[in-house]
Amino acid sequence: MRNYKFIAIFVLIGDFFFFYLSLYFALFLRNSFTPSPRNFEALQEPFLYLFIVWAFMLFIMDLYEAPFFRKSFHYLRGLVVFFTIAVGIGTAYFYLQPQLELTPRAILFLTAANFTVTLSVWRYFLSFLFNIRNLKKKIIIIGFCRELEEILNRNLSGYEIIGVYDIKGTLKKIGEDIKINDITELKEKAQNADIAVLTPQIKEDRETIKEIFSSLPFRVYYIEFSTLYEEITKKIPLYSIDELWFLENISSPRKKISELIKRAIEIIFAFFGIIFTALIFPVIALLIKIDSPGTVLYKQERVGMGKKSFSLYKFRTMRSGGEKEENPWREKEKGEVTRVGGVLRKIHLDEFPQFYNVLKGDLSFIGPRPEWTKLAREFEKEIPFYNLRYLVRPGLSGWAQLHYPASTSIEEAKEKFKYDLYYIKNRSFFLDLVIVLKTLRTVF
Repeated sequence: MRNYKFIAIFVLIGDFFFFYLSLYFALFLRNSFTPSPRNFEALQEPFLYLFIVWAFMLFIMDLYEAPFFRKSFHYLRGLVVFFTIAVGIGTAYFYLQPQLELTPRAILFLTAANFTVTLSVWRYFLSFLFNIRNLKKKIIIIGFCRELEEILNRNLSGYEIIGVYDIKGTLKKIGEDIKINDITELKEKAQNADIAVLTPQIKEDRETIKEIFSSLPFRVYYIEFSTLYEEITKKIPLYSIDELWFLENISSPRKKISELIKRAIEIIFAFFGIIFTALIFPVIALLIKIDSPGTVLYKQERVGMGKKSFSLYKFRTMRSGGEKEENPWREKEKGEVTRVGGVLRKIHLDEFPQFYNVLKGDLSFIGPRPEWTKLAREFEKEIPFYNLRYLVRPGLSGWAQLHYPASTSIEEAKEKFKYDLYYIKNRSFFLDLVIVLKTLRTVF
């Protein structure tokens, strides 16, 4: 399977090459002649720290994830946003450091402009490179499962499905160009395949498995469908969860050590978060009281790690009594949100009292979002293995929140749970950092 971390590192190295190329070209334009090595060297170190910040910006904007181009309008808007923020950060960086004795305004502007143009060409080249037909991993899928239709409807970057052998004809919408009708045709298409993907359906048919294995070439790499599904969608199919999955992915000693380090870092940040919340509390409390009668803080019972209930705190954003709606789904709350509450929600200030929950240990900064007790009990009955959520500390933000909107039904909650399972399985410092950066993009 293609490792997207290596692709991201390759793209990052290319970005830094083009950062410095853009700086060199900016000096050339500014001075109307090829800059001397001395001039270029003098700017290399000051600009290095700026380039690191710019790389983080590109990461937050999803420009290290293939496919790089999605909708043209959104991509162009992203370029404008990048250029504006890059120049703004660069200006602040140079002016707030008088010891540098350097305020290269024209060079900064030209470097940012050069790289914005270069970025488009560089990303276009990468998109072309990763989508060249001969460079794509060719996949044959053997069997059927519900999640297969989701894969077939996606634009797969780096992969090409050349055949689907739906043994029982369960899959209705499938193109004739990739449909495989029998073992003979499967054997023919397998000559060009790199990967054979086995679905749960085929794993149950031992006779067919023997026949298929004897038909396919030895060089074909076999994987389970859940592996392909996880890599493409960044979530875990529910059918793949069992006791063995739990033992392989939850009880890792390395993860326990990293969680201790993570907890120590969270306590420090939560402490400073509480201090900041205390400073803004009087102003927000006054605005809430002026806008509508009721308490300043709102608390709700949520279910946390180990299935223990705790009181989650927020600044009140709804009219008094609105939080006690019998119907728990969020879409029902919209008419009850106050004017001040709407602003607090938009800039996420209503969440700040939860620093107290983080300090107490009820919450982590990153993890599955804790559900209201009433909803959690319902999900436990309707969603298989939902109790796995309680094995990790819930969070202020999480993988599911970044990829799926607030659920308004059991089916949507089930879909969101697949993303939670992905986080539980793959949780690490690197994944937490990704979630933090993308959450900051959402907030700002």
